[in-house]
Amino acid sequence: MSRGWFDPFEEVRRIWKEMDRMFSELLSSKPAELRGEAGYRQPLADVYETDRDIVVVVEVPGVDKKDVKINATENAVEIRAESAREEEERGATWHRRERRYIGFYRRISLPAKVDPRRAKARFRNGVLEIRLPKVEEARGYSIEIE
Repeated sequence: MSRGWFDPFEEVRRIWKEMDRMFSELLSSKPAELRGEAGYRQPLADVYETDRDIVVVVEVPGVDKKDVKINATENAVEIRAESAREEEERGATWHRRERRYIGFYRRISLPAKVDPRRAKARFRNGVLEIRLPKVEEARGYSIEIE
């Protein structure tokens, strides 16, 4: 069995970074009632990374594109979507009205620094995709030795 050189401090740094990311995510995604934003649901979200971008995909069903607001910083993205239904069925007697208002809110910490000014977003069939380009220092480059 071949053993490569193992740097225990590098492993500690990796674990520390992952724990920091997880705690940030946990604190940013606590229930809306605890954030003082009662009435908001927390949408499901995926976050992944490519060589150039951080991509956030969020489900916000039942809202129109015009009702979705996105704010981003270098290290987080905040999504808010609200929609009120005003349609009334003539001659109907309502027994329950649970779908009159829809509100979503989510703040997501990002795993690398991004340039929010160059971000692009698409919204299709209740799914929001946000592509946030990484800042130069967040990208890794291979350096050849001369």
